[in-house]
Amino acid sequence: MGRFRWAESRDGLITTTISDIDGRSRRSRTRDRRTGALRSVRRGVDAVGGSPPTWRQAVRAVVLATKGEVAVSHRTAVRLLGGRRSDDDHIHVLGPEHRKVRLDGVIGHRSGVLEADDVITRFGIPCTSPLRTVIDLSGVLSEPELGQVIDDFLRRRILDLEDLRGRVNRTRPAPGRSVRRLRAVLAARIPGYDPGESELEGRIMRLIDGARLPRPEQQYRVTFDSRRYRLDFAWPDRKVFLEGNGFGAHSIATD
Repeated sequence: MGRFRWAESRDGLITTTISDIDGRSRRSRTRDRRTGALRSVRRGVDAVGGSPPTWRQAVRAVVLATKGEVAVSHRTAVRLLGGRRSDDDHIHVLGPEHRKVRLDGVIGHRSGVLEADDVITRFGIPCTSPLRTVIDLSGVLSEPELGQVIDDFLRRRILDLEDLRGRVNRTRPAPGRSVRRLRAVLAARIPGYDPGESELEGRIMRLIDGARLPRPEQQYRVTFDSRRYRLDFAWPDRKVFLEGNGFGAHSIATD
């Protein structure tokens, strides 16, 4: 496979190793950079000239520069996994204890314990799993912030709450993580917890559970005047419903 074909599935990036395999000498690579055929991104990593610089390209370049010895982690992993962007512009990576990462704009984390499913791939980039990402973030996020990450993962069905609970039960305190915070967040999310379709619905559900009220049916479908509606929370046997965001387009409210 030629170097440009290799780059097609890697955000336009080429490593010097791949260039060597493709028969390109150091001198020819220098000439390619001078003419704009290549653009240096990280040591040992170039981008094909004309390929637009993107966030994901920058993240992949860090992993390639470390020769794949690390995985994207923490807030960077949240974004790579499809979550929201944070105010932290650093690229976070996690590696084994012996691997120290010293790259501009990169924060390297190390761990002595990586379980079998702690690292997955996303767009071909090694990345901590949703479960491991939550564990790693417990030391840097507040309880509400950590809960929002968990709820987002639950809504997108990339995290199982009981798997997380089991992992926390066997996790020991260590620098960079807070078992106390993890347990506090999980205590508000008892078995069967459903975060709903929004952060507000998740908070209402936790209030209901915290008050030990009967658990409602969520997104309950009803028909009124030949039209169908979904109710955020409903207790059909009691003929009671609750809308988290007010009635809005739900025009079936009565006195």
